[in-house]
Amino acid sequence: MRLIDIKQNIDIAKEFFTPSFPSSNGNYYVDNVLKTKKAIEALIKIHILPTNVEDEKVFIDVIQSAFTNRIIVNSSQQSDFIKVSTKIRYMITTLSLWLNDYLTTDETDTTINIKLPSVSGLSDFSEVINLLEKSLNGISTINGGGEIKVEQLDHGSLWIIIAVCSTQIVKAMVAAINCALDIAKKKIELDQAKEILKRTQMENGAIENLINIQEKVIEQLIQEQVESTKYKKPEDANGLTEAEQKNRYTKSLTELTKLIVAGTEFHPALCASSEIQDSFPNFKQLERQGPLPELPRQEKDDKNNTKRE
Repeated sequence: MRLIDIKQNIDIAKEFFTPSFPSSNGNYYVDNVLKTKKAIEALIKIHILPTNVEDEKVFIDVIQSAFTNRIIVNSSQQSDFIKVSTKIRYMITTLSLWLNDYLTTDETDTTINIKLPSVSGLSDFSEVINLLEKSLNGISTINGGGEIKVEQLDHGSLWIIIAVCSTQIVKAMVAAINCALDIAKKKIELDQAKEILKRTQMENGAIENLINIQEKVIEQLIQEQVESTKYKKPEDANGLTEAEQKNRYTKSLTELTKLIVAGTEFHPALCASSEIQDSFPNFKQLERQGPLPELPRQEKDDKNNTKRE
């Protein structure tokens, strides 16, 4: 789970955990139950609650089972619930202070969340970041945007948060990601066919022929996407001619496809508009059988492996 998801739910809990405990004429109550219920659900979602404390379990069960904003309790229950709610409120406040100090990034429509593929070493991690940098900066550049900025590296998970200069660049990236996802589906299908041939002990020549066909099919799919894309005038594409834009788009689609096949996912900001949210693909579409493939190594363009034509 990402820290940004935990922060979102802690913020909900901080806003809605507002139980009060009035009494009148010998009757004892818990008020603001429905808001408190929403706060508890947020804490359960991120596994902060429940704990193994018995009084806390009783309090949570009573709140979760309620359907009215006020419930009647006895004197002893109210006393216990006050103690439990004080502890929970203190926990929420402490976590909120820490998370808001630690996570300084506020997501917007120009934020993209990226789930990285599993890597086994620093060289693999470097390869993923290199492919991301090349592919996304390539899309940004041909659409008149600037360099991509890393807003947050989510420690303890495989997520990073990046920011681009405008929603138009986000839309251009999402269009490319959708194209790359379609190509990745075909690549995965072909990889699975290749594995079936290996298991049936087909001759190496037949497998090599399939690999050659596979490469040509993927290249053709990428080329079809490149040729069907509308390109900008050089003055709106950082001075790049249409031929240069096509070249960069070809490389970006190739790199994005490799990343997606290896397990990379792209997701909108949690607070993004419905238009942006709906434009992102659903990565559950990918039906993989067996472990994720190893990320292909990039050929180095120069000493720093960062040159783009």
